[in-house]
Amino acid sequence: MGYNGWKQSEASEKSKAFNEGQAVSFQYNKTICSGKVVALLVNSAIVSINESPHHKDQNEKTVISYGNLMVD
Repeated sequence: MGYNGWKQSEASEKSKAFNEGQAVSFQYNKTICSGKVVALLVNSAIVSINESPHHKDQNEKTVISYGNLMVD
């Protein structure tokens, strides 16, 4: 607990458009990539990158803001 008590975090309105395991696309390193949502956070999502011109054989994850995610 902090000085003002423990404040429960609430998910943003933008997060309600996404679910875990959902296919999404986003811009990553100036290229359009596709992936799947692994976990939902308060203001962003952890996304496993499926396909990218520079990362074809890697199992990479990144954190993307909900405002930058697009539903496939």
